[in-house]
Amino acid sequence: MKVATIKHTSEAFDTKGKDTWRHAEAGALEVACVTPGELITIRRGDFSLEDGVQALHVEPDIILAEGFKRSDRPKILCAESVEEVEEALRSISNIVAVSGSVTEKADQVKILKNKFPQVKFMRREEIVKFLRDFVVKEWLKKLPRLDCGHCKYGSCAEMAKALVEGRASLDECVVISTSISKVAVDDRLIPLSKWPQIMLREIILGFIRSLKLRDIRLEEASRVTIEIDLKG
Repeated sequence: MKVATIKHTSEAFDTKGKDTWRHAEAGALEVACVTPGELITIRRGDFSLEDGVQALHVEPDIILAEGFKRSDRPKILCAESVEEVEEALRSISNIVAVSGSVTEKADQVKILKNKFPQVKFMRREEIVKFLRDFVVKEWLKKLPRLDCGHCKYGSCAEMAKALVEGRASLDECVVISTSISKVAVDDRLIPLSKWPQIMLREIILGFIRSLKLRDIRLEEASRVTIEIDLKG
């Protein structure tokens, strides 16, 4: 699984007086710092978790965020005591599970389960399985259900089974892994196998070549985006 993380901190990351800080103070829209083993980008402003998600330069299967208690995203509470769990459940929304050292103590878990029977209390290894199952369910929604026969599993149903068992990767699906052309209706991706993707690309490029492109050099472009307003 491809994982990205976002951490919330109450203190500024950039240090006053450093060159990167001075660049931002002078008005730079964004500051990039390149080290022998890191690439760090710094942007000034009041940002949310959603801004952090949009700023990622990768496409992970799951994003783990630390903090952001006021976000409406699903949360896993890591707690040390019964009192901490009680306070969090009163003040924080959308807690889908509770973990942490409190779940290692059988007597405390018993108390919590009696008080909050609707809450899932999980040890560390159970949280790992919970997250894995969550991601796999999202993977299953993405399978095209074309039964095109291009993968070694023979059908989308068999590939789904292999995904659940950890024997397959979504990259093995030709429809998903091929990014020649994509069609979505209200952000819902319509599955296309490789040949329709190629045909769609050539039709669109043929149409674009017939237009007056002025200073646009199509042969140097990497992506074409088309949006159609069906209610316009």
